[in-house]
Amino acid sequence: MKRKQIGIWAVCMAVLGSLLAVPAMAVDTGVYTGAVITSYYTMMDLVAYGGTALGGILTGRAFLLGQVAMGQAVAMILLSSEFFLAMRALGSLFHVAMNGMSAADRMFRLFDLPEMEDGTQRVEAGGITVRDVSFSYDGKKETLSSINLSIPQGSFVSLCGVSGCGKSTLSALISGMRPGYEGSIMIGSVELRNAAGESIRELITVVSSNSYLFGGSVYQTLREGKADATDEELKDVLRRVNLLDFVNGQGGLSMKLSERAVNLSGGQRQRLAMARALLKDSPIYIFDEATSNIDVESEEAIMGVIHSLKGSHTILFISHRLANAVESDYIAFLQQGVLAEQGTHAELMQKRGAYFHLFEAQEKLMHLGKEGETLGSRCSISNRRMCGCWFMFNFVPKSLLCQRRKEVIQKL
Repeated sequence: MKRKQIGIWAVCMAVLGSLLAVPAMAVDTGVYTGAVITSYYTMMDLVAYGGTALGGILTGRAFLLGQVAMGQAVAMILLSSEFFLAMRALGSLFHVAMNGMSAADRMFRLFDLPEMEDGTQRVEAGGITVRDVSFSYDGKKETLSSINLSIPQGSFVSLCGVSGCGKSTLSALISGMRPGYEGSIMIGSVELRNAAGESIRELITVVSSNSYLFGGSVYQTLREGKADATDEELKDVLRRVNLLDFVNGQGGLSMKLSERAVNLSGGQRQRLAMARALLKDSPIYIFDEATSNIDVESEEAIMGVIHSLKGSHTILFISHRLANAVESDYIAFLQQGVLAEQGTHAELMQKRGAYFHLFEAQEKLMHLGKEGETLGSRCSISNRRMCGCWFMFNFVPKSLLCQRRKEVIQKL
């Protein structure tokens, strides 16, 4: 009987040993697929819990047959669970090793990438000239094609167009974040390829729709824009973006921020990123969809700040919402990577081209949305029996409501 029990334990240990070899083989061969990891843990769970159960069953059988005493049976059950569960925990360390190896491979691939060649010329504040610029991400399909654009110093220029037309790509080229373009981009009298990266970063500040905010405090976040800023400067810039009252109510400049500032709303995060950018006070600002995905109040506050920079700074404003570009000095309208139209808002509206039609379509959608919200509110307040009307205007997308549905609801 003892030989049989020893044999069973030996088989269990052999099976467990073979399972522990699975992740080791995966590490050696570079196989880190989810299927391997899932299968491995399924087998480990089966052996760990099954082995514990089997040990309890064999111990109980031996106790009933009088082969072991009560104390011995309890010890065997406890040792059985401790052995198998501990071995499973040891096996999980191989999972950590696999994750570490996979992460190390990605890190080494990143380290092996060729470094960007940095120029040596220092860039001074001046106008931006884009001449015959083309760009492709994969070397096959052009994202931008023969773009010609002039942005005078101190002007307010808007890049507009539908999503995917190349607005953000062009801004990335101008800010020096994307190399490999064809043509010429001049800032002042210096070609961007020959400019020193440090001087470009001092000259240009980019505010995107998802600016990264590190964890810490409001004080630390704002001083990323200006390291020697005083408390008065910090409070002043928060006041400009209409965020000072909120910050004061949360403990002042020492208010804690989570990583990516997830403890703030989307509009508050964007206004805080705007405040940090304003502290830098760079000659050139690029606002890449800085007003997207935020509430109306935050959008108005941000647009007010952007317009306050007009004249004293060069502004490149990127937006798919044309209403925000109306007051620009100049508007460049992109279509499928090509500069289709350019001019002031009045000039582009007179041309009645692509810009005109997109502007009219957006205005109609905006008007329909406001009308639907107003009518839905009246229905819900004046007569609860009209809840179907209220539901339609508040939960069905306004752009999907046809004119006939509006007429029927208005008759109600």
